[in-house]
Amino acid sequence: MKEPWWKVASKYFLHGILFSAIFLVLAFLWAVLLVVLALIGSLIGLAIGFVVLFFLIGGLNSLLANFIWSIPTVKDWKGLLAHGFVLFISLFMVHVPSILVNFLMPSWAIIVVLFIVYAFIDGLVGKKVAGWWLKEEAKEYVPGETPKSFLKKCVNCGQEIPIAELECPHCGTKQPE
Repeated sequence: MKEPWWKVASKYFLHGILFSAIFLVLAFLWAVLLVVLALIGSLIGLAIGFVVLFFLIGGLNSLLANFIWSIPTVKDWKGLLAHGFVLFISLFMVHVPSILVNFLMPSWAIIVVLFIVYAFIDGLVGKKVAGWWLKEEAKEYVPGETPKSFLKKCVNCGQEIPIAELECPHCGTKQPE
């Protein structure tokens, strides 16, 4: 059965707020590390600093996706690096309008409103990107890929569903055992 809209919206908000709050703390630590690395190794230090940033973003979003949405993501180094890079680019593109609004009309009220609105958006983007790094064994049932012997038809809507389902994921009807 589907969750009510308000519960899903609150999860998006929680994902976005937690990501923003935790990342704010990590960003300060990362900035110090980036300055040190850049001073020590110039461009190489800068590159290492950005790799660390992508690992932080990927790891944080993987942790939140698992905690809030029960999405088990790949946690190997390549997966976290790619996850963080894609999320960084996605969030940057999504935040361009808020950056422009803050630049054109700077005020505390606008900053607060945009922070609240973008908490939902960040949660939505974070969940979507985390879903792209889903562990292989956790991938959901895809119609047409499951052998017919493992499927049954819903007693209400007639959609094909896995035999083990107790409720139809399409209409929510309880299935006989």
